[in-house]
Amino acid sequence: MGHETSTPSRMVELDALRGIAAVAVLGYHFTTRYQEQIGHVGGMALDLRVGKYGVYLFFLISGFVIFMTLERTRTAMDFVVSRFSRLFPGYWAAVLLTAAVVYAAGLSMQQLPLGSLLLNFTMVQEILGAEHLDGSYWTLQVELFFYVQMLFWFMVGQLRRIHWIIGGWLLLATVEGLCEKHHWHFSYWVRELLILRFIPFFALGILFYRMHRHPGEWRLNLAMVLLALLAIAVGERPVFLPVALACCVIFALFIRGGLGFLDTRLFVFLGGISYALYLVHQAIGFVVIHQLEQRGVPALLACVVAATVSLALAVGLNRGVERPLMARMREGWRRRGMRLETT
Repeated sequence: MGHETSTPSRMVELDALRGIAAVAVLGYHFTTRYQEQIGHVGGMALDLRVGKYGVYLFFLISGFVIFMTLERTRTAMDFVVSRFSRLFPGYWAAVLLTAAVVYAAGLSMQQLPLGSLLLNFTMVQEILGAEHLDGSYWTLQVELFFYVQMLFWFMVGQLRRIHWIIGGWLLLATVEGLCEKHHWHFSYWVRELLILRFIPFFALGILFYRMHRHPGEWRLNLAMVLLALLAIAVGERPVFLPVALACCVIFALFIRGGLGFLDTRLFVFLGGISYALYLVHQAIGFVVIHQLEQRGVPALLACVVAATVSLALAVGLNRGVERPLMARMREGWRRRGMRLETT
């Protein structure tokens, strides 16, 4: 579809950002979040609270990549198969692995009732009223609802009017945020299904893709970026504006070719396993940290061991489940499409 502007090396940079974001979230969970929820034996001097904002960088990346993907997609089912094969095989394997560890050696607070555990296989357990088996899973429902919205606009042929769609998102997000701040009523279902608390971050990713892909409309896209930042400033807690600004700086560097230094073996490796690492690190990592600290291992060393275990599990999940099943499902769909075209 038109002239290709994104090179493979540029996508490596995006994958590297995913890897960095996943490691940042892991650092936050193992230090600060564990301390808040369970408590490190002897306390934890290291506070990596800033790492939790790595998920918002994920949201920008998704906005960029999903819009790019849909511009190159022929049919809705092509997109559905692409996203399903990317998300669910690895996720289901991670749920099974996490459940096995948590119920064998985890804390009682980690062990969900069977009904809640089964709902975790849907990826939308939160809106169904169930707890997450792994605390990191909350972002997956957000991502899934974003994909559904984008698929809807693709199916009705309105992605060419994306700036109007983003304008509507930002208006609704601002109204929802003001209602939250002033304790006014706002529909729970509209807020959750349209992911209004997070949609400005996805919008920023889309707008940076438009800047990258269509340099001639940079003024419009820059104006929309400023509107997205305004929506975040008005509708969200104060901390989210600097988070959004930091994400914008990173993406401005990216589209101008300023992140080439991320194209290294380490970052390529982390990018490749970033989804698997995100899926398996928190609940299993907490089990490892707890078991080690109960045996007298210092908190920081327990965190390092948990991170090493998480990386090893992520590599196994990525190479043993995620990549092969994704390739098999996509190849099966491609062959089915070829058979239909020849009949």
